Amino acid sequence: MKVKKIEYHKVDCHFTYDIPEEDIIEIFGSTDRFKEIVSHLGSEWNTKMGAPPTDEENDKFMEFIIDYDYDDREDDWVSDRKGYTDVEYEILEEE
Repeated sequence: MKVKKIEYHKVDCHFTYDIPEEDIIEIFGSTDRFKEIVSHLGSEWNTKMGAPPTDEENDKFMEFIIDYDYDDREDDWVSDRKGYTDVEYEILEEE
């Protein structure tokens, strides 16, 4: 009999980018406006600065950030930190 074990893990990936200010100013007009846009893209607990980004600014940000490689990546394996994972078992039907 075949049995399948399924583990559910949660990982939060933190990416750090180093973007030249000149590139930001060229696309967004100023570093201040860029900071305002980013502040609205964070979690609901982040302090929002300035006006929310327009749909156009949102799209522009997503297209802009994809052109840059991250300098650093840190993975926070939440399921490891809490000391266990959620697990399921299934019986696999024979063909």
